[in-house]
Amino acid sequence: MAERTPVPGGLRLTLPADRTAIVAVLAAAEQQCCPFFDFRLHLDGRVLHLEVRAPADAADLFAELFGGPAT
Repeated sequence: MAERTPVPGGLRLTLPADRTAIVAVLAAAEQQCCPFFDFRLHLDGRVLHLEVRAPADAADLFAELFGGPAT
């Protein structure tokens, strides 16, 4: 389970760094589908921070995919 932290316009998910490859693949696939999402991956030692942001008009889709509103 990822640690979830609100960030302006979205959410930061913190995961073990060993999940980086699969998270990158999933983020790239989602980007193909919905290019308005902003995905940022940050490796920090043993953890991966995935920040996801979306424009206000995609708030419903963001909530559906990530289980909460973009802030």
